[in-house]
Amino acid sequence: MAIGVDQIYLSMTEHEQWTGRDKGVYLTANVYTVDGVLDDEGNPRLLSIGQLVMALCLKRAYTLEEDIIKKMNKIESVSEQLELMTKIENDILAGDVNMSSKTLSYKGESYTYYRFLTEVMDLNTVPAGTANKNSTELIAEMESKMDENNSFSQKTMIELQSQTNKRDQTYDMISNSLKSLNTVLVSNANNM
Repeated sequence: MAIGVDQIYLSMTEHEQWTGRDKGVYLTANVYTVDGVLDDEGNPRLLSIGQLVMALCLKRAYTLEEDIIKKMNKIESVSEQLELMTKIENDILAGDVNMSSKTLSYKGESYTYYRFLTEVMDLNTVPAGTANKNSTELIAEMESKMDENNSFSQKTMIELQSQTNKRDQTYDMISNSLKSLNTVLVSNANNM
């Protein structure tokens, strides 16, 4: 996010020309522009420091929120995969299963056990025919994949908690900035 800075001059009194310079008391203030924050005419909007802080905080909160949603969707997908793999494993351990004819639904699409395990879960030892409790290589590979997905879910949950905390801190910062700006505005209004 690119930030531009300009200075503006605010006159406290009427100005008069005096040897090439304006006569009077002046305050300078920085105004900022942020990529993507535009005025009604499509030009970069000039922001005060308070508005800049708000824009940056909102951008950060939005970015964190997007990451949180992506992680939550990934955790949901992995949880669904684990549930389906557990069902497949239980079916295999219960007796003979034709891997090319037994079906399940994943993300609204119908898969055979064979297709789900090879295409979605990327397993290598899936027989196209029958599998049972003697299919030890397949069971071991499935359990390894389930352990990997469990580890991924746990790691992602920790990252999700951290990002949620950062997002909440950002919203707190926004709230505190608004309170501070309101206090300044009320104070300025009372002093006029």
